[in-house]
Amino acid sequence: MARKRQDNVGPSYFTTFQVAKFLGVSPPTVVNWVNSGLLVAHRTPGGHRRMRAEDVVTFARAYNYPVPANMAAPVSTTTSLPRRVMIVDDERDFAQTVGDYLQLKGGFEVEIANSGFAAGMLMARFRPSVVLMDLMMPDMDGFEVLRMLRSDPEMRSVPVLACTAYRDSAVEERARVEGFDAYLEKPLRFDRLLELVDSALRGAVAAAG
Repeated sequence: MARKRQDNVGPSYFTTFQVAKFLGVSPPTVVNWVNSGLLVAHRTPGGHRRMRAEDVVTFARAYNYPVPANMAAPVSTTTSLPRRVMIVDDERDFAQTVGDYLQLKGGFEVEIANSGFAAGMLMARFRPSVVLMDLMMPDMDGFEVLRMLRSDPEMRSVPVLACTAYRDSAVEERARVEGFDAYLEKPLRFDRLLELVDSALRGAVAAAG
């Protein structure tokens, strides 16, 4: 989980992949640093390693790595709302890949729920600014989760983007009628996804204002 600083200078927690990219090494090298105690890392409830920007900078300086500009450079934002994206998808590898992309390229704070039920539990705590919602999940499909979200007075205005591997015009029409803010088909074009998430966030700010 990559958390965003309150002063809008970007995520303060980074994934193993991100730190490897920043320092120009392989992800297994970062894992070895963590396992040997050279680099401080924290574990998410899901067991993923996350490193604070401050700890990465301290490590870089101590071992003569260039301090990554990403740790201090402002993330370009078009809104004053928190840049939080929740991904609701039972395909774990897909969700993690999308989450890493949004963190690295968009500076978003990301949480992943691998079921509709888990999404309901997580939303009240995480308070996402945008939700990327898989439509077809085994326990509670995306339409049910959307209705649950819209029934919450504090969450009903959050933009929700439908995401599905089913190429079916009837499903797309149902998504439009039920109130999804956008409709994406898998496999995703990541650049298009980033545009839609940013656009949805801008729309939420306009509506709030």
